[in-house]
Amino acid sequence: MASSSTVLCGVCDSQHTKTNADYWCPDCDEGLCSQCLKHHNASKATRNHDVISVDNYKQLPPLIADISPYCSQHDRKFKNYCPQHESLCCPLCIPSNHANCVGILSLENVIQTAKISVLMESLDRNLKDIKMNAERVVKDRKQNFDEIQKQKQKFHDEIKTVRYKINEHLDNLEQHILQDLYAAEEKVKSQIEDLLVKLAEHSGNLDLLQTNMSALKEYASDLQTFLGSKMIETEIKKHEIFMQSLFEDGSLQKIDLNCKIEDKISDLLSTVTSFGSLSVESSSPLVVLQTEKGKQAQIGTLYRAPPTPINDITMMFKRKLELNNIIGCSISSNGDIVLLDNSKKCLLFLKADGTLKSKIPITLSSNQNPLDVTFIDDKTVAVSLSYSNQIQIINIVTKTIESMIKTNSFCCSICYRECHLYCTTWTDIQKFNVLDNCSSTLVIDNNLVTWSFVTTSKDKIFYTNNSRHTVTCCSLTGEKMWEYKDQLVSYPRGISVDKDSNVYIASPGNNSIIVLSPDGKQARKLLGKDDGIDNPFGLAFNVTKDKLLVANNNGPILYELC
Repeated sequence: MASSSTVLCGVCDSQHTKTNADYWCPDCDEGLCSQCLKHHNASKATRNHDVISVDNYKQLPPLIADISPYCSQHDRKFKNYCPQHESLCCPLCIPSNHANCVGILSLENVIQTAKISVLMESLDRNLKDIKMNAERVVKDRKQNFDEIQKQKQKFHDEIKTVRYKINEHLDNLEQHILQDLYAAEEKVKSQIEDLLVKLAEHSGNLDLLQTNMSALKEYASDLQTFLGSKMIETEIKKHEIFMQSLFEDGSLQKIDLNCKIEDKISDLLSTVTSFGSLSVESSSPLVVLQTEKGKQAQIGTLYRAPPTPINDITMMFKRKLELNNIIGCSISSNGDIVLLDNSKKCLLFLKADGTLKSKIPITLSSNQNPLDVTFIDDKTVAVSLSYSNQIQIINIVTKTIESMIKTNSFCCSICYRECHLYCTTWTDIQKFNVLDNCSSTLVIDNNLVTWSFVTTSKDKIFYTNNSRHTVTCCSLTGEKMWEYKDQLVSYPRGISVDKDSNVYIASPGNNSIIVLSPDGKQARKLLGKDDGIDNPFGLAFNVTKDKLLVANNNGPILYELC
């Protein structure tokens, strides 16, 4: 074996002599010393064998070195190759194992161009490509890690900045209320001190009157006593009036200082339980690995596929369907279209080219109206009913209701993703497992209305609020990520997302289709009145075909991403 430190001469070994081999004959599958090599090269049977040095032989990996030119079953040298079984054959293998095989080849002819074969060239290219792929993946992961570190520092600085601003704001509020507190105390103190000065003055006058009374009793004549008592009586009445005035003018009311902390500050201690939320989000790889088949059509093995910026998105008109009062729409995985006809209360199923396949009437109770529709699979759709707590699951083939799903409140829009239905109601967004009918509430929002539409993409939920003119993005667990509100979006209804997570919104308030960037920070008008948009309702985006279907007031319109 190539991995052995010592290789013995096979010829000498057969003669019970231990001699180190200097050469290796792959055809004979044994080592040769220098002396035996001379006989090997002179023999007619072996003189054409390609002999290599033992040092070169040791460079072969064990997996290759262990390949023997002899059949392990018959101990005969391989002479042929069976393409049907892709196996080597010795002369005894053919009658025993390959008697019925057609096209048995001479092994000599098969292997004579092995080192320059297309397979070897392909393997060599593949190895180089894989190594290049691995290097680029390593570079991509390192770049991603560098971005994570920068993002960490950015958010760290933002958190510290917010904390500083909060502290500074609270310090200012504290300073203001303390100033008010000290001013209130000083005002009350001044009032009480002024009153005490007046009371001290009256007290001194009362003391003088008491002294005069004593002198009057001891030393005054009867006339003096009579007239003096009248004078003292007058003074006493003045003091009584003064004391009574203290009660009447509120001077003796009990004064307290009262401080009520702002409710929002008190709530901060109980309701704000975290400084913020942190999530680790995954999105489509920027590194795309192409298959061998793809490489034959396009040079290059790895490339970065950045998402299309919204300013570069353009739509081309494909066709308009002559149907009115269509408010909901959906596109299946095979390109079929379902439309919700609100006036006729039925579902219209169309082929990808717009021709009608079938029509299914919707079973309704009083006061019920169909509102939205979505494909579950190629044979099943779901229909939401307005002013009802129901979603109907309809079999397209049998044209019957397979099951009903109950919602918490009046249901609005629906969409389907990976065995789950997502539904907006008047109070929340709910998630239903169509396999076991289990449900969960993801988002609580009491401001949702009938025309609040919902869609999902990757790890996010997007929904519109027709009354508040907003578009909101949440995680699949319901945490709010961003909200867009601007004059571009007016009474938004239908919503859909392309493969790059760009968000498309039907904006009937200004007869347009708006496109938002995945982070909700950029927006632009994509289609308008001049493009045929008139009071749009539902939207559906076929990510495999890059087509946008608009449930338009005067007829659905199909556009294609250019």
